[in-house]
Amino acid sequence: MFRDQQTHRGGVRLAALASVSAVAIAFAQPASAQLLGSLLKPSPTPTPTPSPAPSTAAPAPTPNPVKPLYGNIKPFYGDVDPSYGNLKPFYGNLKPFYGNLKPFWGNLKPFWGDTGAFYGDLKSFWGVTVPTVGAGAPNYLAIGDFWTNAGGSWDQLFTTWSPQTGAADYGAATTQLKALVDSSRTFWNSAVQAKTGKSFDDGFANTVLAKYGLNLADPTSLSKLDQTDQALFFLDWYDGLMNFSGADHVDWWMKSVNWTPALTQQQGNGTHTIVGLLDMTVAGDATLTKSIVKANGISDFTNGHGAAVASLIIGPHDGQGTMGIAPGAQVVAYNPFDATGTAGWTDITNGVQMLKASGASVVNMSLGVPGSTFDPGWNNVFTDLKVLLTLKNTVFVFAAGNDGVVQTKDINWTPLLKPGFIVVGSVDVTGKISNFSNTPGSACLTAAVGLCLGDYLRDHFIVAPGEMILVSDGHGGVIRESGTSFAAPLVSGAIALLQNRWPWLANYPVETVKIILDSAKDLGAPGVDDVYGHGELDVTASQSPLNFNNLTWYAVDASGKKTAQSRQAVLTAYTTQSQSTWDAKGAYFYAFEAIGATQRDFAIPLSAKLIGQNVTTANGSQDQFQAYLLSRMDAWATGATAKSSNGFAAFNGFNSMETQVANRWGADMTLTLAPRGKRQGFVDDGPDFQSSLKVQGEKAHLMFGYGDGAPALAAFGAGAGFTQSADYDATRGGANVLLGLASGGGYAGWGYKLSNRLEVSAGILERSERRDTNLLPMLRRSGAASDTYQAGAQIMSLNYRPTDALTLSAGYTHLHEATGLLGIQSLDPADFGNGSTTDGYSLGFNWAVSPKLSFVGMGTLGHTRQTDGSQQLAVSRDGLTTSSYEAGVQGKDLFRKGDRLQLTVSQPMVIERGALKLTGVEVVDRDTGELGVVTHDINISGQRRIAGEALYAFPVQKGDGYVALFGRAETLTNAGQAQAYTAGARYRLRF
Repeated sequence: MFRDQQTHRGGVRLAALASVSAVAIAFAQPASAQLLGSLLKPSPTPTPTPSPAPSTAAPAPTPNPVKPLYGNIKPFYGDVDPSYGNLKPFYGNLKPFYGNLKPFWGNLKPFWGDTGAFYGDLKSFWGVTVPTVGAGAPNYLAIGDFWTNAGGSWDQLFTTWSPQTGAADYGAATTQLKALVDSSRTFWNSAVQAKTGKSFDDGFANTVLAKYGLNLADPTSLSKLDQTDQALFFLDWYDGLMNFSGADHVDWWMKSVNWTPALTQQQGNGTHTIVGLLDMTVAGDATLTKSIVKANGISDFTNGHGAAVASLIIGPHDGQGTMGIAPGAQVVAYNPFDATGTAGWTDITNGVQMLKASGASVVNMSLGVPGSTFDPGWNNVFTDLKVLLTLKNTVFVFAAGNDGVVQTKDINWTPLLKPGFIVVGSVDVTGKISNFSNTPGSACLTAAVGLCLGDYLRDHFIVAPGEMILVSDGHGGVIRESGTSFAAPLVSGAIALLQNRWPWLANYPVETVKIILDSAKDLGAPGVDDVYGHGELDVTASQSPLNFNNLTWYAVDASGKKTAQSRQAVLTAYTTQSQSTWDAKGAYFYAFEAIGATQRDFAIPLSAKLIGQNVTTANGSQDQFQAYLLSRMDAWATGATAKSSNGFAAFNGFNSMETQVANRWGADMTLTLAPRGKRQGFVDDGPDFQSSLKVQGEKAHLMFGYGDGAPALAAFGAGAGFTQSADYDATRGGANVLLGLASGGGYAGWGYKLSNRLEVSAGILERSERRDTNLLPMLRRSGAASDTYQAGAQIMSLNYRPTDALTLSAGYTHLHEATGLLGIQSLDPADFGNGSTTDGYSLGFNWAVSPKLSFVGMGTLGHTRQTDGSQQLAVSRDGLTTSSYEAGVQGKDLFRKGDRLQLTVSQPMVIERGALKLTGVEVVDRDTGELGVVTHDINISGQRRIAGEALYAFPVQKGDGYVALFGRAETLTNAGQAQAYTAGARYRLRF
């Protein structure tokens, strides 16, 4: 409505921002409708006069009032006031406002249709498995099923209630409505009784039905509601029942801006951040007022708008009501509104000064002048000397306004120090600009002489959800409101999270604004445009690197000097699986992103740049397991040699071949060939077959070979019993796994019988394999290390046979890895640049109970020495202690001729004790962002795993094929619930 032009409190009062929509939730007190005031050109500002003490008395009307950007939907339909005219042509009806009603419901409700599409994994969304609190609350996981069914019922009811053609059948619609009420009563009755002490009907249903004038005994009562009221009735029904869910309300805006409560928990909840709120007094909601550490203003006037805005920033995650993006933040508030709900520029200027003096680093201002997206009056605020001094460390967030206008006039913008600010418009549930939202157009922020120097309003503009947003009603309940007033606090909450995670950003408002704008999801025309500006707020993206390829981290040399290095490879290393050899959980290194004159640090799990023997393939880890399973069954089932009719060993493509080699010296020489298995995650550069040549003398014997040297050398001269390479795998087997880490290339062994019972042997083996860049594409990147794993080992053993059936063995293994640690490497060459050295001590036995049955066992204790301190990852002074063991029973010809059986129990390698020293560059002062060199001790003792394995195979088709069965069970000894079971079978036939 028009007001007479008057001066008041030293300045022209600001016009109330356009009211858009409000849907009161059951039991909530509806806010009074705020009508949109017409904009009058302000008169010159008179000389300021002292502001009187706060008062709730209504002063004389003032021109150009600015009110909060929200209100009641109904003013958009029909003639609401003669001075406004008919708003229908401007805003249209509810259909254009909502878009299609069903998609609106689908986006609004967390439990509509496919719940996984909204929540994804519950723990990923909430940070907890089931976010249910309070007695009587229903099973949270079952609520989704209820709303899926209720939504389908509502679809049918809506069609009957408001058919596209023909007359409505109110009798049938009443029957369907009764069914909805009955199903709700069945599911929610206990929850309503527990919370209200009343029945479902008395404690909930009757109130909502009465609010809309619905009488289930009178079908004609349904005729009084149009489609708008029908939709609002169902939203009231939904929101009201979700009050009894025992969990905080989940609203559609959360998915739209890519926010979850789990993200807030991870980023610190906004704790230690102070948010300024230039708004109406927050009162009536104790969950919000407890976070307001200071409040001031010219009055205590409120109509719930301040509480609604605050709830989106600091709403607690307490199992009830609305959730804010930064619930741990503190709020300082200033109310510039008098009892008429209007504010003057002088009071706003004083409010900005007070909020900054109280420590606010981000100020939310959900107010403005109707008719403009960014009113020129703000220039006077920010050129005021009192405010100018605060601009260097404050971000200002403005609501764009609810007039549906495009800013057509340039804005004179002459602050000596340009403030960091963002103007926020509103989008609907489909991501389209709300038809009430003001937009920036091509308006320019001009210099003192009126010249446009390329600084456009759209460059400071972003959008966020602003329609039908669930907020606090200021009375302890919830209400749905619409307007840019409720888009702005989502941005302010995201900034509070930024400044909590990176406190020094409070001193860099321009950089903070850049992060928010540059991380926005592009909408509309590509790039920054005149409607959406930078696009829609993306909270998760703002908390993440803007460009992973631009991240930098530092290498630290032996003198402690740090050198900046770009390591793009590590940033795509998240496909590496967690390693079971040793556990660096909780250990991080830090990458840095330059933002203007400062930077942000990102804690990246150390495991992200470590590469071990396990990688996820392009088709997922299941394919990896399948490859392991088949190769293990093949290698074991075909271990026996099948003789051909000519007396020579047969070779059919998957069996080994052994033959005598004639020589001039008359020595006993045997050549063995067998298929060579491919090691997962590595390129198979060698020959297709592995080979060994044995030379047997009277007391001495020699062996040379290429391939799986670990089982060959471990059994050399002693027959230890473990003949498969998987038995020596650090992550799957438990025999001498140190040998397994160096196995795969050339090897040689020598043995000598000191007596008939005692033998000494020695061996050497080496391994050099290139990692498969198809599985690990990050290795292709410039600067990546670890493309080759190199290791060498030497073994000495003493074998004693106290009886013909029993062999005891003791051995010493010396392992050196060129750029790794117990099979693990890093993408950063500075981590393991000088490698590691491990000494191992093994004991084993082989007891042949009968020609068909034997018992075998082997265990190894290892000690990895302290490594060069110049490495970024170095073994600590006391070194690392590892252990592994495997024991089992082996049989052949037990159930049928040629069959084989093996049952084993093993403990793959585990680090019993030890630590690494991780040296890197981190932020050492989180108030200023100062960097320094820091060294952490990382306890990498692992969880002990126990595995049981069974293999059985028997020949078929007269030895031309076989059937193999395999089973494995694995568990963690200190977490009995963490179990894994695998099984498989295979049939192979030669042809």
